[in-house]
Order: sequence, then C-alpha cells, then structure tokens
Amino acid sequence: MAEKAQFDIFLGGSQELPPEAHIMKLASARANEIAAMTYSIDNPQQTKLIFQKLPMHMRRRIMSHNAKRMPRRLREMHIHQMSKSGLPPKTKRPSRKYRRRPQNLIAEYKRRQVKNSWLETHVWHAKRFHMVEKWGHRLPEHSNDRCFRASYRAVAKHCLLQDISYYSCIQLTGPINALKKMLKNHCDPGNLSFTAKSYIQGSREGNLMFYRKNGYPTSPVGTVEFIWRPGNSELKTLWMWAHPAFYQLILSEICNSFKFNLESPCHSSDSEYSGADNCRLVLLKNSLNRFRLCGPLSLAVLTTALRLPEIGKILDEVRKSEGEGDEVKSHTTMETDSPKCGDSDSDVEIVQVSKKEIEPMDVESNTRIDRDDNNESLETTAQSWYSEYYRDSENIQSLQVQKEVFEHLRDLNSPNQLPPCAVMAFTVLDPRYFVPTKRNKAQTNARTIETIPVPPTLINVSAIWEPRIRKSSVKNFKTTNEINKLRSENLVPGIGNDDKYDQSYIAKVPILLIQRPGCGYGEKSLGFSSGIDVILPSGWATPFWISFIFRCAKPGGLRESTSIIFENLRLNSPDFNPPDTEAYIKEASERKTSLMEKYFRYPPNRRSNYVKLGISSPFYCEWNLLIKEWTDMATFYVLRDKKLLHLIQENISHQLPLNRHKKYQQLCESSFDKTVFKDTNTLITVKIVIESKGCPRDFAIICLPLSEDLEKLGQKRTWEGPVAKLRKDPNESIRKTLRRGHLALLKRLRRQRVKQRIKMESSDHRSVEPKPSSSIAMSKIISRKKAQSIVDLQAEKMKNLYLPNCKTIRNSCDREVMGYVVKGDFSFTESKGIGLGYVTLPSLFSLIKQKSNVVLIRNTRSRQYRLARLSILT
Repeated sequence: MAEKAQFDIFLGGSQELPPEAHIMKLASARANEIAAMTYSIDNPQQTKLIFQKLPMHMRRRIMSHNAKRMPRRLREMHIHQMSKSGLPPKTKRPSRKYRRRPQNLIAEYKRRQVKNSWLETHVWHAKRFHMVEKWGHRLPEHSNDRCFRASYRAVAKHCLLQDISYYSCIQLTGPINALKKMLKNHCDPGNLSFTAKSYIQGSREGNLMFYRKNGYPTSPVGTVEFIWRPGNSELKTLWMWAHPAFYQLILSEICNSFKFNLESPCHSSDSEYSGADNCRLVLLKNSLNRFRLCGPLSLAVLTTALRLPEIGKILDEVRKSEGEGDEVKSHTTMETDSPKCGDSDSDVEIVQVSKKEIEPMDVESNTRIDRDDNNESLETTAQSWYSEYYRDSENIQSLQVQKEVFEHLRDLNSPNQLPPCAVMAFTVLDPRYFVPTKRNKAQTNARTIETIPVPPTLINVSAIWEPRIRKSSVKNFKTTNEINKLRSENLVPGIGNDDKYDQSYIAKVPILLIQRPGCGYGEKSLGFSSGIDVILPSGWATPFWISFIFRCAKPGGLRESTSIIFENLRLNSPDFNPPDTEAYIKEASERKTSLMEKYFRYPPNRRSNYVKLGISSPFYCEWNLLIKEWTDMATFYVLRDKKLLHLIQENISHQLPLNRHKKYQQLCESSFDKTVFKDTNTLITVKIVIESKGCPRDFAIICLPLSEDLEKLGQKRTWEGPVAKLRKDPNESIRKTLRRGHLALLKRLRRQRVKQRIKMESSDHRSVEPKPSSSIAMSKIISRKKAQSIVDLQAEKMKNLYLPNCKTIRNSCDREVMGYVVKGDFSFTESKGIGLGYVTLPSLFSLIKQKSNVVLIRNTRSRQYRLARLSILT
C-alpha cells in the first residue's frame, strides 16, 4: 500500500510554507471570526445556569445553596446568577471557635505574654513543638515528631537550627581601664579574662565562668559569652550574653561592681544607666535575636539563604543620597540630631520599640499605615541607614572585605575550617526575596580548603552595634503581605522573579556570624557539633528562620541543646550548670519535686523500693552530705584549675595493672603529692564510659571498687560486676499497718456521713419547717474538708515512709560512693553508654592508690554494678 504524500516540501511534499508569518496581517484577516467568537461568549443563546453546564460527576444539589461547592473559576458567575433569582441568601452561622476568637489578635498575644514572654518565632514553634514554661519564657522543648535520632544526624551530617533568643544581652560601655579593673574581680585569675588580647579587638568571641565579686573559686554564677566592639577608641563597648537561669544574678553583680542604679521605674529594655568611672549600662534583652546552627552544612545553609548587596549599587545609592538636596539633608539632620538620639553607644530610643511591639503583626500594621500615607517617604527612610553608614570609606572597605570572605565561605565544607570563635559581620538583603518555591537541601561545593584566611580587621565591623540603625532596620521592615502585593503586580506573578528586583527596594539587615568550635578528641569525629551563631536585630527573626527552614535545616529545642552538650562534652556552655551554682540548685530542686510527684502517682505495687535497693537519694544529688562525709566540711566547689586536673588525670592509670608488685605500688603512691591541693572539699568533673553492658542514667551512683572486684576483673575480662545485696525495709510493715488503718478510717467516716444524711432527711420530713439548703451545703463542705485533711496527712506520712530523709551517702550501699552521674545515656558518637558526673577529691585519692581508673556504676532502679572507666574532664 502506497504511503500518503507529505504536505511540506521539507518532508517530501509539494507545498512550500513561508519562513515567517506577519501577526498583524494574520489577525486582521481573522478579525471577523474573533469578533463573532467574542459576541457568542458574551451573549449565550442557551438558558442553562452555570452549575447545569458542569459534567454530571461534578454536579451537587447543594450548589444551589452553597456557592463554595462550585469550582473557583465559576463561583463568581454562579453567585451573580443566584442573586437574580430573588432567593434570600442563607448565611451559615459561624462556628463556636470562630465566634470566640479574639477581636484583636495582637492584644490577645500581648495578654498571654504577661507571665511568660514569647520568642519572635513562638507562633511557628507552637504549631510544631511541645512548649514548656522556663526562666520566664515560653520555649520549645522538643518537636512533636519522633526526631531524637534525626536531630543527632542533623548535627553530625547536616544542620540543626535552634532559636536561642532567650539569651539576654548586657551592654557595657566605658574606658577600657575601668572595665578591666571592674570585670577582673569576676574572673578566674589563672585563666583568660574579659580583656585578654585575643578578645579585646573583637575578632573572637570569649567564653568564661562568671564569679561573684572576688568570689573565685567558691562562688561561681554561670558561663557567659561576650564580644567586644571593634575599634581603637578610648571608650570600649562589650556585649555579654547570659543565660536566663542566672541573668538576674549576673545583672545584680554588675550593678554592684559598677554602681549602677536599677531601682528607677524605667527598668526596661534599651534603657541606659550611668555608673562609676564614666561607665554605662544598656539592657539589650529584647533588642537582638540569636540563632544557632550546628552541623557541617551550617555554612551551606547560610550562604544559600543569604545574599549580600552589590557594592556598586550601594555606592550609587550613597551618591544619590548625598545629592538629593536640602530636604533630605534636613530630614537626616533632624533624625540624627534629635535630643532622643544620643551617641552611638547609647541605646536611648528614637522610636519606642520593645519585643512585644515588634511582633510581625505589629510591624505589619504600622508599616502599612506609613506606606498608604506616603510611598516616597518610606522608600527614602528604607535606604537612609545604609546610605548614611556607608559614606564612611572604612565601612565601604569593610563591605568589600565581607563580600570576599562570604565568597570564600561557599567553598568550605564545615564550620570547623574557620578560626575558632571567629566573629564575622555582614550586611545582607531581606531573605524573603530569595526563598525557593519548595524546600531544597543546601549542598557544599566540591572544592576542598583546609582553612580560610580571615582578615584580622574590617571583617568584624558591623552596623548592628549602632542602636539607631537597629531600630531603623525594624522600622523599615516590610511585611510579607506587602511583598506579596508587590509580587502580584508583576507581569509574571509569583516568587520566581524575586531576584530581579532592584536592590534599592530591598531592606538591608546587619548581622553577625560567630563560629562555634566543635570537639575533636577521643572517639569523637573531628569538628563534631561545630556550627555558626547568627545575631540579628529584633523584628527579623521570623523571615530569617523561615529562610533557613526552606534550606532543610532541622529545627530543635531545649532537648537538643542538652543532647549536644552530652555528646560533645563541652561543659563550658551556658546551658550546663555545675553543682556549685545557684542555677543548678534551683533547677535540681524543681526537678526533684516533679520526679517525686510522678513517683507517688504510681500505685504502691508499681513503685520502686529504693530503701531495699540501698539508694538513699533517688531524685537528687546530695553533694553537701557527700562532701561532709568525705571531708567533714559543709561547703564545696567544683575544681577548675587545669593544672591540678591534669595532675590527677596523669596519676590515674588507663590500664589495669595486673600482678602489681608492692615496691611498684609504693613508688606510685609516693610520686603523687597531695599537698598541692589547698582544699579537699572539691568536686571533680569526670566522664564515665561503661566497659561492656549497661548504660548509666541520671542520679546513678559512682562507687569505689574493692580489691576483690579488681582481682575478679583481672581473672575474667568479661565479668559484669558485683550485685548489691537486697536490704530490709523497716518501714514496710509500718506502711501496711497505716494503710489498713487509713482505709478503715475512711470507711468509718463514710458510714458517719451516710448516717448523718439519712438523719437530716428524716428530720426534714418530720419537721414542719425544713432546714435551709445553705446549712446542709455547709455541713457537706465541712465533712469533705475533714476527710481531705485526713487524706493529705496520710499521704505525707506515706511519703516519709517511702522516701525517708537522707542521712548518709558514702556508706549507703555495699561499695563506697564517690559521686553521682548528673547526665547519663547512650552516646551515638561512641556507640556505648557514657555519663557525665562529679566525684569528691578524697575518693580520687583512694582510686589513685589502687592505680586504676576502674569504677563501679549503679543505676537507682537496679542492684547490678557495672564496670566503667573514669577519666577527668578539663
């Protein structure tokens, strides 16, 4: 069969088509057809309604009553047709939830923050996280997903994101000599202080233990992090970040040292106070946000989410602002010379801004009013801070250096390649203009670079130190609604063309990036948990947070912070409180109360009998009693002298010497000098590693092994350890007797109440005038209160019988107790059970005599002792 001939000459046909077509000629030739088609669409001849033209499978009877059941494209025409029918519109009554909603959502949010303040990302977290009330804040504890291992994988291989804006910032300004003199009294004289050479230039963030005035070593407060403002001026500015668990205590110590008076009623955020030696204090508690990114992909998330402005366009805007005329100059002069402004280091307000007033909803309403009034003035204000700031040639040079460093950051594979605790400043564009359409995982470049040569100067020069610039960035915040309106007005609506906008219309935000070093010792991977901290002005938390989330950063909460400290053994973190601090005592007492309440919610046959197990304090570490039994002293502190800690570690053998000779043992004992330790009432921070089976838990006891235990271990390496004897509980029979008597008493009281009720009912029937209902109700209330008081008294007696007061710790079980495990669990990095704990110094002397680092660990709900290796954490 012959094939059909083709039409086009290029395909073997006979017809030659023209290479081009004139659109105007083609449209004019078919103008009549287009007009007829348009007329037939506008004037339909059929009388069917819109919903009658739908296919059968899309028709619903309720469409004639509810227009929302129609497709969206036909809904407007359907409503128009239904309105012509004359039927009254039937409005559905709003739901009860809708009717009970607050009329003013912002006012409702402020009302709910009276007791516990919120983070700026609270609404985002509240939908996805379990929230807890701690330290006067409403904070995310952990995600509602099952994500414990996923969070560890994020730290180890990807990126974990946390909002730590609950840290409070304290700004100190004054002469360097005065600051050095005052702050020296709150530091360890043997370690680096606030004014060390490595910190004073502002190129690195410092970290140290803050003590009460002249309180070293017995009165620590907590670990603080600090940054110095770069510059060589006579007045230096210090930012000190304190954890909310001890923020008030640190603030009171600073006020006592510098003679600041905070008793004035204006004790609030951004208020300035003057003290001795021309020093000033500004509370930046609600002026800065801080995010923490942990993991090797932290830099990849940052470099893909953030964009730096082009230097050429910044210079063009600076030249434009310089030549705008007297009107702009007078506006700028009026803004900078206002009596409310003050100098650059003060934080006196230009615009009254607090954390509750810079919620995204607040800024949205205020900015919308300004935009509706005058768009040109808003545009001028939006570019005012950086057009004025970058008139300085040094600031322009710093911007150029920051641009080069930011390009180098793209080539790094991990934050661990950066210098430790390096501070880098950048001015970035509003990240909402660069959010992808869907979540994309950030990836590192293929290039491999060992380290990055960060310039010693200009890289840390930032506009975020200027208070008026921080407030200007908040004032010029464009709401997401305004950005979406701007997108909808494009020729091609959507977010696909956001990077094509002119940078003069995009807000600029000054930020700080701080490198956080990871651990690289023992069995940990090099640089594990290293990351980047991002400091940005308040009001910008949600846009940056969403931008990081769209780069597949894993969000975390307080539980993740604890697990990171446990895995990397970084105990100089503000989130970890040693036992000799007031923050630890308060937190431990609260935890003891909650655990005891949980314990007594169980029925008696489901409660662990800690008396039989030989655990005298299952929910609290009795450090004072333990120290008193070892040293006959009532007080203690944690030893932090690194030289002494290294001395102890060197004298604790890492291997168990078998068949030890007496001469060798005497030589080892004589080589260790105990006289170098001035105080023996100290606790030593230790790490416990389980040898074989088992996993230490919180409140587990650390015990000294006997010589018999070491001999059995030498004979059999697979020996699991001794088993504690089951003790007698002298209160067991007393509890049973009390319980029987209590039940009998309750039955007797119930019979009395029944008899009294029957008697009152019978007397009411006999008497002509019945008793008033108020007297009957009062008698019921009295009887109930009497019964409740008996129940409460019985519960208190049973608590004391189940958990009697702790009288001894050291000899409470078969082995001598050295200390406690404060945090124990299975370690993913080491693939075994480990624990962080504290032991007394005299008990370590006994361990050194044995020339072994083997100890015994026993959990509170077990009789099995587990063999473990002990090492000193410095």
